[in-house]
Amino acid sequence: MEDDVARTQLAIYVDGPYPGPRKFGEQTRLFEDLVLLGRDRGVDVQVLTPGDLSAGRAHVFTGAAWGMAPRAGMGVVLRRSGVFHRQPAVAVRELVALRRRGLLHTLPRQSGHKWKLYTWLRRDQRLRPHLPRTWLCTRVEDLIALLANQDDLYVKPLNGTQGQGIHRVRRRAGRIELWPASGGGPILVATPSELACAWPAGSWLPSVAQTTIPLARMGNRPFDLRWLVCDGDQPQIIARVARVAKPQAVTTNIHTGSEPRAAESALADAFGTQTAGDLVGQLDEIAKAVAELARERFGPYAELGLDLAVSEDGRAYFIELNPTPGRKMLRRLDPKVHRLSLQALLEYAIQVQQRRGG
Repeated sequence: MEDDVARTQLAIYVDGPYPGPRKFGEQTRLFEDLVLLGRDRGVDVQVLTPGDLSAGRAHVFTGAAWGMAPRAGMGVVLRRSGVFHRQPAVAVRELVALRRRGLLHTLPRQSGHKWKLYTWLRRDQRLRPHLPRTWLCTRVEDLIALLANQDDLYVKPLNGTQGQGIHRVRRRAGRIELWPASGGGPILVATPSELACAWPAGSWLPSVAQTTIPLARMGNRPFDLRWLVCDGDQPQIIARVARVAKPQAVTTNIHTGSEPRAAESALADAFGTQTAGDLVGQLDEIAKAVAELARERFGPYAELGLDLAVSEDGRAYFIELNPTPGRKMLRRLDPKVHRLSLQALLEYAIQVQQRRGG
């Protein structure tokens, strides 16, 4: 048995705790798996919720239940929540303190800001051809002006996740249709000037509008792609997943009912085996370029989710990034890949400690 000095310390900072057995929501099982894998690899994994850092305590998993214990020495800390509902001010203060100490190895939330992301990535000549046309909308009039020349757009909150708040806006048959990602029928208006009344600005502004990509399909089901990248210093693509939507779905997000498939299999279904292999290689290059630029701009990080797409005519696109990528789709698709993605976090923590001379 290794002594405590030799063991690596990994802390997960997350919203919570919540009452009942799922103390950390849908991520509870993920953390339990990470704790058990860490024991075999010489990594002690603890979970911090807002206030725990200041109080010197942590949540620990015994293998059967969660309990509280004195917080271990700090090594690598990963933020695993995008929004903190419990004690948000405390969470901000503690996360800032962790980043200043060089312990936080998750990209900041603003790294996923869709307009800022678009504006700095389009400066890179490698990536510019792979970015869908994107506009910032701060007023209803901005969207109305776009609809004079664009007939199919996706309108997205600047910092939204999991498909929340997304609308598809289409101009056809002499009217405008607003299709919410949450489901249900469209909001219909006859003219752009009626848009402000039908869709109150406070519910969606500011946002970005992106030209709609006619997605590749498996049969009649459109799909986009999620690449999971680990270790910003030496980017490794751990998983490649296609998210296959229902035929008329507004988004392909897993939380809105899409199903995961192996990316190369979905691409082969749409384009044939040889073209699928070429596309995977091209998407890998896009993903690595974004991963490297994110490291240069924001500093070291352990993981990154990249949303990609291929159009019906075989063009590859980068859509957005997620600093705290979920793993539900990996568990459903391939438990071995899910396990590998968790092991990658443990290996990252070990490598960071080794670089520090630990």
